[in-house]
Amino acid sequence: MDQRDTIRKEVLGALKEGEQDGSIREMEYRMIRNVFSFMDQDAKDVMTHRKNIVALNCDDTLEEAAAFASKAKNSRFPVYEEEIDNILGIVHIRDIMKFYLDPDMRGKKLKEIGDALMPVGFIPETRKISRLFMQMKANQSHLCVVIDEYGQTSGLVAMEDIIEEIMGNIRDEYDEEEEMIRKSEEGSYLVDGLCGLTELSDVLGIVFQDEDEDNEYETLNGFLIVKLERIPAEKEECSVFYEGYLFEIQQVINNIIRKVKITKTELATETKE
Repeated sequence: MDQRDTIRKEVLGALKEGEQDGSIREMEYRMIRNVFSFMDQDAKDVMTHRKNIVALNCDDTLEEAAAFASKAKNSRFPVYEEEIDNILGIVHIRDIMKFYLDPDMRGKKLKEIGDALMPVGFIPETRKISRLFMQMKANQSHLCVVIDEYGQTSGLVAMEDIIEEIMGNIRDEYDEEEEMIRKSEEGSYLVDGLCGLTELSDVLGIVFQDEDEDNEYETLNGFLIVKLERIPAEKEECSVFYEGYLFEIQQVINNIIRKVKITKTELATETKE
């Protein structure tokens, strides 16, 4: 153990004692502990994986981009040409809507509206997020593209991702946290497709597994895609029966299943539609 690790261990030990005897609040202890963890993490540890990137094609018209952005939860979108490995810049929903106010602009492609695209920074997967945080703050940047060793897009890091690493799950008592799993009055569940299977398994009381050990998935989205053996279309109606539950896919955005209604059913046979 080097000197840095020894100091860290002593500081965290003292903080823990302070938290236990009440001289340091739990929130303060958790934030400081997260800062220590934050210092050693790389960009790849906090990034949004390329499979989950919500982006716009530069050939999309302004009208198409406005319709897409109005349904998405993001405020900033990477704009790519042909494939996600060729990101041209970032567009903010504010600028999309600003240009959309001009009827003559709505038919133009995003690549034809130069003022709409903001430059984007590219960083390696191994960039320490402590350094990245300072870099993004200095450049007043909110989003960076993470590149792997082959020059391909590995993911995205937003300033919010870095702050979340420090804050963890600490939230103001008046903040509303978006729930991944919501139970309706009728007893069914409305679940975000990016919900982790471990969390969902605890709620439903079932185990998510596949006979093919090569099928690896961590989210409900990944599980359903494997069961369907395809990615459902955005307006397609399809469902999966599994372990006594009916999984009805209600929303697909950018090839990701985002909303699923789960209902207990008497049908025990696993099928797909």
